[in-house]
Amino acid sequence: MMIDTHIHIGQFEEVYYKPLDILRIVTEAGISAVSYSSTTSCKDSVCYKDVEMEIAEVSACYTPDSIIPFLWYIPAYIDEGITALNAFQNLPYGGIKLHPRAHRWNLHDRKHLDCLHGLFEFTQEHGLPVLIHTGENDFERPAFFKYFFEEYQKTKFILAHCRPVTETIALFQLYKNVYGDTAFLSVDSFDKITKAGFNERLLPGSDFPITHYYKTRYPRRKDSKITLQKQYLDDLNKIFGVDSYFREITAVGL
Repeated sequence: MMIDTHIHIGQFEEVYYKPLDILRIVTEAGISAVSYSSTTSCKDSVCYKDVEMEIAEVSACYTPDSIIPFLWYIPAYIDEGITALNAFQNLPYGGIKLHPRAHRWNLHDRKHLDCLHGLFEFTQEHGLPVLIHTGENDFERPAFFKYFFEEYQKTKFILAHCRPVTETIALFQLYKNVYGDTAFLSVDSFDKITKAGFNERLLPGSDFPITHYYKTRYPRRKDSKITLQKQYLDDLNKIFGVDSYFREITAVGL
């Protein structure tokens, strides 16, 4: 059974990736279960209803036990009155996503702090995972939310990209509830995680179709002719060709 725990739909920069087209490509490639979120969440002045309509469109066509939407929560939703409780009542979300690079979380802001506690209390109560973007800057490093890893130990926190890898490994050593994914994970970083004995903490994730966006638009990587279907097959080859561990992984505990 192949799974992909990191897929996107919706608006990314100037391109709109139609939700049903993306998930058709993913399922036709042989993926049995996928968790996805909407990059429309990154649009300027986005309202939650814009994202809600996209998730509702997918949920009307796919069952949420195999095609699993994640609520991409952004700080602007605080003032909209959007909570995990009311969002999950209306749509079959299976987890929460945070992206501290695209949407800065201020841990010294009481509204932000209260909101995060509310989100993690909800995930802990309902046994739901949280996917968190990581990167090299202070506001997106793996340890940025470290306090919450300690407090909400029944929540599975997934560090997307595992960047930087040394800090990610240190968190694996400290917390059994911290995981990572393979989205844009380098071979060198994968090897370091494996040598540290933590490849069982890695979930297969592609970040598709963002991979296609970079491949067709960045000069150093540019291949304007590659189709979305071919790109996704390449993404899967990178994930499932890197280690036999991912060929056997199941969707249990996503």
